[in-house]
Amino acid sequence: MTRLVMAVDPAVGVEPAALAKAWDGDEEAAALGGASTGAPAPGTFLPGLAELIWVPLAVNLASSVVYDLIRRLVAQQRPAVDVTELELTETVSGDDRVVVVRVRRSIG
Repeated sequence: MTRLVMAVDPAVGVEPAALAKAWDGDEEAAALGGASTGAPAPGTFLPGLAELIWVPLAVNLASSVVYDLIRRLVAQQRPAVDVTELELTETVSGDDRVVVVRVRRSIG
């Protein structure tokens, strides 16, 4: 089973625990798998990043579907954020799809 791992840059202004809760509270997202948070291994991720969001995916999704879903959930948590200013970068690590969510430029 593939896992979706989301790393949210603190500059986005959304706590990983809040995003995981929003994922589980969203019918479309929850149908893909339940979200949980956990700490990354020391030295393996962005400096200062305390938590990652883990979602075991039962199906393989197109990146655009994942990105749209994440952007929508971030916007629900922080309505003032311009989701077009979010940069989502995806890579694969083993069986994991890792998506890093960060801002393209400072959000006011």
